[in-house]
Amino acid sequence: MEVRYTIDAFASLTFLINFIESKNTEGAGVRWLKRYEQFLQKALSNANHKRLCNNHTFRELNLRCIYFNDWLIAFSVHETFILIEAVLHKSRITD
Repeated sequence: MEVRYTIDAFASLTFLINFIESKNTEGAGVRWLKRYEQFLQKALSNANHKRLCNNHTFRELNLRCIYFNDWLIAFSVHETFILIEAVLHKSRITD
């Protein structure tokens, strides 16, 4: 299933990759992105079976959540695609 991003989620992901690249050796951001993409492929293969987010606001929006290391990925499942709606550090979210 195709994975799409909202503008805000894509901006967060881009900022994160650039931050990782700036604080580590050259290519670290790209390596992190590859691990992230591999994780998404595996985790979202059964996206309909993921439960709704614990966070009240995300749950009210009918979003499902998964974690990649310290990052919360909130998404919605549509008929032909999955929409990543937020990529946030877990310290910025309360359940």
